[in-house]
Amino acid sequence: MISITVRMKRFRSIMALVGVRPVFALLVLLSGNFQVRGQGSNGEIQGAVTDPSGGNVAGATVTITDVARGISKTSSTDQAGEYVASDLTPGTYTVRVEAKGFKVFERQNILLEVGKEIRVDAALQTGSQTETITVTEEIPMVDTTTTTLGGTLSNEIINDLPLNGRNYQNLLTLRPGTTVYPGGGPWTQTTNGARPEDTSYLVDGLSNDEAFMGFSVTNAAAVAGDAATILPIDAIQEFNTQVNPKAEFGWKPGAITSVGLKSGTNDIHGSAYAFGRSDSFDARNFFNHFNPDGTLQPKTPVELEQYGGSAGGHIIRDKLFYFGAYEARTYTVGNSIQVNAPTSVSVGDPSISVPDALAGLAAQGIPFSTQSLSLLGCPATIAAPYTGCTGGAYGPNSGTSKQVNGGFPDVDYSRNALGKVDYHLNDHNSISGSYFFGNDNITAEDAPELLPAYGTVIHSRAQAVAGHYAWTPSATWSNDLRIGYTRYLLTIIPANATTPNPLNTGVTNPVLQGVPNVRIDGFTELGGF
Repeated sequence: MISITVRMKRFRSIMALVGVRPVFALLVLLSGNFQVRGQGSNGEIQGAVTDPSGGNVAGATVTITDVARGISKTSSTDQAGEYVASDLTPGTYTVRVEAKGFKVFERQNILLEVGKEIRVDAALQTGSQTETITVTEEIPMVDTTTTTLGGTLSNEIINDLPLNGRNYQNLLTLRPGTTVYPGGGPWTQTTNGARPEDTSYLVDGLSNDEAFMGFSVTNAAAVAGDAATILPIDAIQEFNTQVNPKAEFGWKPGAITSVGLKSGTNDIHGSAYAFGRSDSFDARNFFNHFNPDGTLQPKTPVELEQYGGSAGGHIIRDKLFYFGAYEARTYTVGNSIQVNAPTSVSVGDPSISVPDALAGLAAQGIPFSTQSLSLLGCPATIAAPYTGCTGGAYGPNSGTSKQVNGGFPDVDYSRNALGKVDYHLNDHNSISGSYFFGNDNITAEDAPELLPAYGTVIHSRAQAVAGHYAWTPSATWSNDLRIGYTRYLLTIIPANATTPNPLNTGVTNPVLQGVPNVRIDGFTELGGF
């Protein structure tokens, strides 16, 4: 899927197009100036400059500096004394205002969050320009620039909160109106009662939704378990949600979640981590205790290993920056499920016992089916007392009851990487690009099944490429172009797809072998197709 976002701004005037054809975007871009705001992962600082009497100060020089990257943007106030600086990378900023006849005004430690617009007004005092008034007070928490309901979670908060699986989407329930139904997972998340697929995701200012299920590409929803692929949370600068978004986000009725990626800075920074969990420290599953015959079951496994790291810095100081992150996840989670399989011992009941059923058929002179004998794991030639059957495709059951505590573990291998480059060419031009790759393989028991051979093999591969070009020809014009491409591959096949089939079904394709679905009343379903 290709996503294009064009923002054309003339003093707080933006044209936004998302998910449109490039030719159409160009036509609209050339058709004029539109008084609407555009979405994105970057932020905006605006404000007004006044003198001691409250009058507007026109022509004042406003310099906005990204502290971590040493990049500055300079503009001038208009006749109304107002200024706007758009397309700012989230981070900490300093606003400096200079005008003849007034002391220099400087406000520090301005935290600009993902997709946010904040207001920084400057009240100048008369005096010499060699004097500077420095304001260190934080920006008020109440957002006076918009009526949108939502909130932002910073990287520090994301890392400090307990987050099993390190999937940032599990934190969306901390925002108003969002909840997860009992059972958890991306399939049960809802915002204001909307369907899970009605939540829209933006990563680095571009749509990250895949077209088939409607979920995000980077944190692709797995058919079994949590997210299949994962955007490393150490690569997330912060993310915010809007549950009553602006009109430009008219794609879906649910929340809009915008994720801002980290960028490199002049200082080298990074992280390394490893998390692990073992069933040695866990209590038994409530259902994982005794077999039908009263013997104690083996403890189902619960193993998790999750590790990775990130690093960022500069290639050319104040100009060219890099950032990268990698995260791997491996887990094994056992299932404790009761299944029904015929027993291989005689219990006097031909409805559950293979020897008793064979004896009943022999008594009536009915020949044995060779295919049935094969499925039951019986010798091709068998005689009374009809023992020696192993259960075969039906799974081993040497007890006296058809009830068996079965279940085999779900196993997952997920590998994820992200790279990003930012290049500040000059005060008027800057470009950036990012690439995410995630690969996941799961073998899961997504329904009561007799043998691991009937499990489901799920493969997910997610890729997202984003490019961003910002052009600011003057203090009153700002043009922003973002182009993205996402690709999501999902395959779901039975684990025994390529296993030779003991039944003659007429299927000759070698990738479509395996035992087909066989349903017998009173027993767990057999087969995988």
